[in-house]
Amino acid sequence: MTTCTYCSSLIDEGNVVCARCRSALPVQPGVAGTDSVDVPAFKPFDDLKGIGGWLILPAIGLAVSPFVMLYNIFGVDLPVLVDSKYSVFLSNHPGFSGLLTFEIIVNSAFLAGLIALNFFLYSKNRFFPKFMIAYLAAQFFLLLIDHLATVALLPSGDSSKGTIAIFRALVGAVVWIPYFLNSQRVEQTFVN
Repeated sequence: MTTCTYCSSLIDEGNVVCARCRSALPVQPGVAGTDSVDVPAFKPFDDLKGIGGWLILPAIGLAVSPFVMLYNIFGVDLPVLVDSKYSVFLSNHPGFSGLLTFEIIVNSAFLAGLIALNFFLYSKNRFFPKFMIAYLAAQFFLLLIDHLATVALLPSGDSSKGTIAIFRALVGAVVWIPYFLNSQRVEQTFVN
């Protein structure tokens, strides 16, 4: 029998916890049942490899974004630029056609970037986090520039959609840039 060092109760041989005060007893080598305890090996980050956890959300966004970008180019910007029913509007606002051309060029560059990001993501390329951070930052700044140019050309127009897009890009950058910089999953997944 041993005595508990905390409450001085008698403890049966082989127990590692005091029955009275529930204190853990110090392990003493050579005492039966205390030196052959099997503790499973803990590997803290083994389950963090691969596209899982929070990384699924950017993966879904990257899978959908090229289709959204294609719609913006071919469903919104190009029809306004080439359709004759908008010719009066464009002639009254001469800088607006240049802005639309700028949007088409930038959206095409973003489309190419999204395709490259998808490739880097699914091939688990080590450059993916850096390119994703650059994409998020560029998206925010170019949306801000585009919105300011639109407001300058059309001061009486509705600017709420542009403001919402800028806010979404800002929130995305504020949330995901630190994630890509600090995440253990990102660090262990993108090593190729």
